[in-house]
Amino acid sequence: MARSRFVLRYRGEGASPEADVARVAELPDAVVVDATPRMLLVEADTEPEELRALVDTLPDWVMAPEQGFPIPDTRKRALRPPDT
Repeated sequence: MARSRFVLRYRGEGASPEADVARVAELPDAVVVDATPRMLLVEADTEPEELRALVDTLPDWVMAPEQGFPIPDTRKRALRPPDT
């Protein structure tokens, strides 16, 4: 089954409430992959209705899909071969 990742961000004052984090961690079919004092990275099923419904009941929390960005190749390259 395909899984998607979502970032949950606490927008209130101070660190996120431990009770809120515990409620997210207790969701079936959802795993908290990483956590900081104000953010959670949650991996869930591709249809995250339960996660969205929970976040809507938690004050000061917002949810968005995880976004990835390719890392640019910064290695130096020769513009032309050396003169021989």
